[in-house]
Amino acid sequence: MKKIFAFLYAPWFMGVLFIVFAMSMAFATFYENDFGALAAKTLVYNTKWFELIMFLMIVNLIGQIFKFKLYKRKKITIMLFHLAFILIIIGAGITRYFGFEGNVHIREGKTQSICTSVDKYLKFDIFDLEGNILFSDSKKLAITPVKSEKYKKRVEIENESYLLKFTDFIPNASEQIFNIENGEPIVDISISTGMNSRQNIILKKGEVKNVGGMLFGFVENEEVDVRIIYQEDSFKIQSPYSLSEINMMTQASKNYNENETVPLEKMKIYKVKGLSFVPEIISSSGIIKAVNVNYNTQRTNKSVMVFELGYNNKISELYLWSGQGYDNKAEFVYGEKKFEVSYNSLNIELPFSLKLEDFILDRYPGSSSPSSYKSNVILIDEQNGINMPYSIYMNHILKYKGWRFYQSSYDRDELGTILSVNRDFAGMITTYAGYFTLFLFILLSLLNKNSSFRTITKNAFIPNSAKTIVLVIFLSLSSLLVNAQNLNNNVQNQKFVVEKSVANEFGKVLVQNQNGRTEPLYALSNDILRKIARETKIDGYSPMQVFLGIYFDFQNWQNVPLIKVSNVEAKKLIGIRGDYAAFTDIFDMRSNYYKIQRYVNDAYAKPDRARDKFDKEIIKIDERVNICYMIYTGEFMKIFPVKDQSFKWRAPKEAYKFSTNTNDSLYLRNIMNLFAQSVLDGQSSGNYSQSEEYINSILNYQRNFAQYELPSAQKVDAEVFYYKSKIYEKLFPFYATIGILLLIILLYGIIAQNEKFGLIKKTFTGLLILGFLFHTIGLGIRWYVSGHAPMSNGYESMIFISWVTILAGFIFSKRSAFVLAATSVLGGFTLMVAHLSFMDPQITNLVPVLQSYWLTLHVSVITGSYGFLGLGAIIGLIVLILYSLSSPKNKANIISTIEELTVINYKSLTIGLYLLTIGTFLGAIWANESWGRYWGWDPKETWSLITVIVYSFVIHSRMIKGLKGLFSFNLMALFGFSSVLMTYFGVNYYLSGLHSYAGGDPVPIPKFVYVSIVLLLSLSILAYRKYNKLGYK
Repeated sequence: MKKIFAFLYAPWFMGVLFIVFAMSMAFATFYENDFGALAAKTLVYNTKWFELIMFLMIVNLIGQIFKFKLYKRKKITIMLFHLAFILIIIGAGITRYFGFEGNVHIREGKTQSICTSVDKYLKFDIFDLEGNILFSDSKKLAITPVKSEKYKKRVEIENESYLLKFTDFIPNASEQIFNIENGEPIVDISISTGMNSRQNIILKKGEVKNVGGMLFGFVENEEVDVRIIYQEDSFKIQSPYSLSEINMMTQASKNYNENETVPLEKMKIYKVKGLSFVPEIISSSGIIKAVNVNYNTQRTNKSVMVFELGYNNKISELYLWSGQGYDNKAEFVYGEKKFEVSYNSLNIELPFSLKLEDFILDRYPGSSSPSSYKSNVILIDEQNGINMPYSIYMNHILKYKGWRFYQSSYDRDELGTILSVNRDFAGMITTYAGYFTLFLFILLSLLNKNSSFRTITKNAFIPNSAKTIVLVIFLSLSSLLVNAQNLNNNVQNQKFVVEKSVANEFGKVLVQNQNGRTEPLYALSNDILRKIARETKIDGYSPMQVFLGIYFDFQNWQNVPLIKVSNVEAKKLIGIRGDYAAFTDIFDMRSNYYKIQRYVNDAYAKPDRARDKFDKEIIKIDERVNICYMIYTGEFMKIFPVKDQSFKWRAPKEAYKFSTNTNDSLYLRNIMNLFAQSVLDGQSSGNYSQSEEYINSILNYQRNFAQYELPSAQKVDAEVFYYKSKIYEKLFPFYATIGILLLIILLYGIIAQNEKFGLIKKTFTGLLILGFLFHTIGLGIRWYVSGHAPMSNGYESMIFISWVTILAGFIFSKRSAFVLAATSVLGGFTLMVAHLSFMDPQITNLVPVLQSYWLTLHVSVITGSYGFLGLGAIIGLIVLILYSLSSPKNKANIISTIEELTVINYKSLTIGLYLLTIGTFLGAIWANESWGRYWGWDPKETWSLITVIVYSFVIHSRMIKGLKGLFSFNLMALFGFSSVLMTYFGVNYYLSGLHSYAGGDPVPIPKFVYVSIVLLLSLSILAYRKYNKLGYK
């Protein structure tokens, strides 16, 4: 028994559990991407073996509390850590087995007291012929095309035994008739329901089906439009209407009177009231079976669950069909008993009711995008005399008697609401207690003088034996590089160009963009030019100069090469040699000839996965051409507010139609032409005061006629400054250059055993402080301008991660200048990635669910952790480089540096792990407060948990025999960062889920990623050889 407990409580056993747990979850996320969330839950998350792993984790954590006497005062903080995860796992178990999650649908003015469960249940009932229930059973069952849960139920009633067994699920199913002995009469009729549209129905005795408004019935007494009759081993039909038939072989036709009985035969077309039908299968002794249909050949839009019902030494098949026209119910009668099987959500009666007084949906001005929506309800509890009005909206929950109601969705006609419902008080309290205990542990461990974070030394990484067995599980490492390019176009002199200062001043005019955000025209022009040319200037012309030039003088600007073309095949098609095409290279407005039209149609006709690089480039070029044309037509020049109910702003060419008086109409008709003429006059006189007056008049018009609050002049100036300064485009080469130079100097100093670079280090530190100050100012401006924390999309999170990375460098820079060099390189690299083509730097509105302070805390903390974990990876890389460059001569100097860097690395990874853990569980709180589920195994949250486990393994590796050592710790710190890269890039751009930023096909993995992996593996092998050769410990 002692050996068993020693095994269960061993730190290495927890390490094994970590590895199995993380790998299982990683597999599940990829499985979900291909087969759906329910399939992943059925195969992994909801299985007993997955629960067993978590149970063994609890056993190990409890065992370590007693084994290492963590209940003593000096070790109380470590005990809190173990207790926290015990509570979190127990809370998850309570939620899984005792929690309820469902939905309530209410129409305006109606009262509802029924909620439906999210999970579906298989219900098995047995009745007598009078309808009395003899037996009833229900079980939550997950059914997917790739894997389904099992169901088997044996029932004893009146000394008779019955067995119901779920045997198969067919996702794309169809009914087919098979001839058998002792079968029953069945017909399969193909009915023409319209232009090239047919529907097949299978009828057996007692059935009636409606097709195209006509009733087809294999019945005797019921009124139908077409009656199937089986007499003396032959089939006949009868109709109360006149009927005609056409022999498909001879084309001979016959007409029949009303109610005349007619033989039903194959190869004949029958017609009743304009509806044609053909009997395809006629069986006197047949059976209907469900068969699988190839999804690529035909989509039946129906599925079937197959059951075997065993009784009296017999077995019958039951089919439970799902799809349009089916009620998810199967029935079977044997003797004096009726068997019924159904698969549906459960209807739960609430102990109170909700009445929807009003559903309110607010949109961003001039847009169809919702800014918020809420349900004004009245909670009615007659038993307790409660009649309470309440507003439910995002992050504002109705809580009553343990039930929690969240605003989830709404009906298309906006006259009904869908509320998600949750009841899990015990599970939520236990889980939240675990979160609180974990946060308390992290705080105390940072303050406790006896904690490993405060007392860690180089000795913690020195192994007990001379040789170390390095066991590292490599995930995948990705890195991204980009080469900046500038346009070198010969811009024609004769085109209309607004003087730069005037154009930039016009950029302060507000515009309503396609998404409904009201922003300075300079911001819109910057985003548009980035889309068209992948640049923000052309031969020194600002975005506003290009934008106004195209708008006012498209005749000449259409000849300017500014449309980015990357694909070689596309360049040949268009007929250009450089990287940029003019509008006229692709489209001739006089002949209306679009050079790439056929290729655009072909590309869009293909599914996303079938599109190659040429197709994708053609789609991008088509988008850029259309954007140019939309600038010319004024689609992007929506600068004039008008008085209507839509709050939409209009372009100059149509705004005058909405004016209420003659003066306004004249102003709107002529202001843009007057401005253009004033620019031309200014070019001659050098005086642009008239142009500036026209700009001010437009600004005044906007302030006077806008029907909602506009951004202040200070916000407009701040946003224009933000775009003009290009802070982050300038910072990433700045950070990277300083970091690389400092790194080279430090490496040279260690190898040459000459570290007298104090002045250089201080100079570089001062420059980095200056850059960090501008970085902070940029974040502050973006926050101020957008009205929300700059962490709502991929671009914003990357610039925040870069900021935290540089901050981490300053925190640890006193211990080693290597840290500052490392964070500078990583910070620059992160900003560079933020400016790759798949990142969108545009400032946008927030969707309703993201308007939460919990989200701000969650994203800021979790992305902040990436900076510290990234620092750990870079330090790990530097350590490997130092090992590779070591020799007997400089060994002592290098090992001293490595020991110092490893201690810093441990502390950096510890802070990163703390922040990552806090951020992950703050995200759980946000999810629970937003839609009532704190953990749903979304790929993003799953990979966050995997990353927590990976770094927990790295941090605790010093306690596992065979992994204890400087080399192994830094190697794992480097490759462990691949889990962060997967969490951020892999999930956001490659996997499906709530957190995914990408649409359509994922971003292709660049070839240099694979090259980087090979180089890092090669460096690791070289470093390990030096590590062994020189006898490092």
